[in-house]
Amino acid sequence: MKITFAALLFLCLTKASTAQLPLLIHDTFDDNKFYWSLNHEKEYWSRMESGKFILETYLEGHGRIMTISHYIDTEKDYSLEATFIQKEGSTNNGFGLLWGDDGNDHRQEFVIATTNYYKILTPEKGDQLNEWVAFTINPLGQENKLRVSREKEETSFYINDTKVFSKSSLPVYGNRMGFINYTNMVLEVDDFKFYSNTDPRINLVDNLMMKVEKKNLGEKVNSIYDDLGPKVTVDGRTIFFSRNESPDNIGGITDGADVWFTSSNDGEQWNASQNMNKPINSTTTDNLASVSADQNTMMFNLSDGFSLRRRKSGGWSDPQPLNVHFSNESKHMDSNLSADGKAICFAVKLKQNLFYKSKAEEKDIYVTLQDKNGQWSEPINLGKNVNTPVDEASPFLAADGRTLYFASEGWPGYGNFDIYMAKRIGDGWTNWTEPINLGPSINSSDFEAHYTIPASGKYAYLVASETGRKGEMMRIKLPDQIKPDPVVLLFGKTLNAKTKKPIEADILFDDLATRKEVGEAISHPEDGNYKIVLPYGINYGLHASAKGFLSVNENMELQTVSTYQEIEKDLYLVPIEVGESILLNNVFFQQGKPVLKSESFPELDRLGQILTDNPKMEIELGGHTDNVGSHTLLVKLSLDRVETVKKYLTDKGISAKRISGRGFGPDVPREKNDTEEHKIKNRRVEFRITRK
Repeated sequence: MKITFAALLFLCLTKASTAQLPLLIHDTFDDNKFYWSLNHEKEYWSRMESGKFILETYLEGHGRIMTISHYIDTEKDYSLEATFIQKEGSTNNGFGLLWGDDGNDHRQEFVIATTNYYKILTPEKGDQLNEWVAFTINPLGQENKLRVSREKEETSFYINDTKVFSKSSLPVYGNRMGFINYTNMVLEVDDFKFYSNTDPRINLVDNLMMKVEKKNLGEKVNSIYDDLGPKVTVDGRTIFFSRNESPDNIGGITDGADVWFTSSNDGEQWNASQNMNKPINSTTTDNLASVSADQNTMMFNLSDGFSLRRRKSGGWSDPQPLNVHFSNESKHMDSNLSADGKAICFAVKLKQNLFYKSKAEEKDIYVTLQDKNGQWSEPINLGKNVNTPVDEASPFLAADGRTLYFASEGWPGYGNFDIYMAKRIGDGWTNWTEPINLGPSINSSDFEAHYTIPASGKYAYLVASETGRKGEMMRIKLPDQIKPDPVVLLFGKTLNAKTKKPIEADILFDDLATRKEVGEAISHPEDGNYKIVLPYGINYGLHASAKGFLSVNENMELQTVSTYQEIEKDLYLVPIEVGESILLNNVFFQQGKPVLKSESFPELDRLGQILTDNPKMEIELGGHTDNVGSHTLLVKLSLDRVETVKKYLTDKGISAKRISGRGFGPDVPREKNDTEEHKIKNRRVEFRITRK
């Protein structure tokens, strides 16, 4: 071929332009430092020999894709190149480069055939795309160099340093790049290079001193099939997960996924996995999304929303759809119910995605929030501090309600999906800290996702697919720098205060300062067990609710942040019967005065609601003090406080005739007045049912 001076100058300028881009990958295949998949199977053999990658395929019309992953900024220039020699095999089909692959059949390809053709395969449309174009190719046994370059929003294609085609930039759907062949052949690949203006800086935790070891949960837990989506319970004693296409699924190998579980007595050693069977599982895909903190509700992903199953006596309820609806364009969806039951984080592809591309598998993370009436909001996009132009997946909101862990291909990392951590700023859901990559001990050049943590924050569980294996669940011991904020795990039983027998009850917890309900749970219908997670920084009011019973409300002051704690506290419910007395634990007064503090209002509002719901009920309020001061003044103070409570209730519409009151002063103590803690218990208001 005759090359003119102008063409030679153009080639030199093109080479100079490429050389100006930073070289991020240069693989001469002397070792497998970039973790290509090396396998010897019935249909192909991929291997490295003498500084070459050899891809040998055996079936006419059937080839293989070989990829690695590297973060690429879709707005920046890049160049990808490699040299190929077809050593033998069919010459009537192509081989070459691929890039921008999202793992879901959206990618760009630039292939040649030694019968003197090239093709650019793309989901996009245009002239000379997706069709064979004649061009001189070096024949079987000789080297051909392919290069693709994006510069100033134009993508150009080169064969043996000759530009053959250009087009306004083709989109990058994902981070996978590599090479492909389409039929039976022996293909030799060398000198694989990737240049890019992409900033390769990975945002890592400062001073991460502890080496993190990824430990496989072993054969008792994992199988030879895909074991994905672990959900560890808040107490760290049970892991629910999906097992895909196993012969032991309800529907056998055609069953897309069943819910399985493994349990542990100590959170360290795990028992053999078991299928949850019916009714949780069916013969088709059962896509478990989350398990509530109380372990009495399971949330499942639907194609356009979510459904709940609640534990009932002897089993589980039928699925109950939530009033959350959206149009997900992705084949997949991951979601997570927050520990307080008030938020669902989920990764989907909606028209509202920040960088929406119709042909890309490009999910964003959203949240929907439950209001005081139990209604769920429209999806809220978490914003550009979390979501990128490529794929995000498997969001997990830690028990503190502020720390988000998620998988992404769109932030600088080590390969395929990496796991990142971001902290919510303020009370909204669109302002987050810059995501932190959890580092090379946790993330690899392959797939890591489905991260989950118990309330203790001691361990994290995740799924990895290293060196081409099926998805397997692993555990890491968390360094302090990548732990969520500490919380309190509160557990116990909901009990009949009279008989001490368990009662199935709803459990609600309020922020007494803001007077807002901040979480909910249910207790086990048979044994009354409950578990809830309480982040620090709040003064909580807690109460259980069941038909025919009145709650003895409790409070927990967790204003000062401390370490993770587990606290046992039984919650009592008093049957609505004449003569029964209820302590108003969450009614507070100013020191030495009959003036209510605002933290008292939620409890008094509930008492007002009880009287409204039971229009024949009448009560007697009783005021009590400690023994510090004049007896006469203490009796007066206790009576004045009773009158203050009565006025609050009558102002809410309760008839004064239904409320009587007495001031007992220090005469009926609950405890000896020997310590400050006991004196606090003696300063109280109670009510007694005088008519039902």
